[in-house]
Amino acid sequence: MMLSFQRIKNLFDWTPVAVKKPCPKFAEYKDVGVVLLGYEVEVQYLHHGTQHLLFAVDEEKLGLSKPADALKHATNFYNAKMRQITRYNEQHNR
Repeated sequence: MMLSFQRIKNLFDWTPVAVKKPCPKFAEYKDVGVVLLGYEVEVQYLHHGTQHLLFAVDEEKLGLSKPADALKHATNFYNAKMRQITRYNEQHNR
């Protein structure tokens, strides 16, 4: 099996080409009702397809991540990916 240099290079190329704003992700449980699980960000990469990242809320069990913190982390991640997308578009659309 022959691997080309371009295919190997693409394995390590995680260039984002699209990203969706953070949206809340809920689950419904019989005993407690509707619970906020966290905020999900969907990112589409040039060579690796689409990935969904969940910035979880863990306020009730360990108290580590409050909803405001999870939203802040998701928003920061979204903004960083948008900057990468803008930079990529500027470089390749000259």
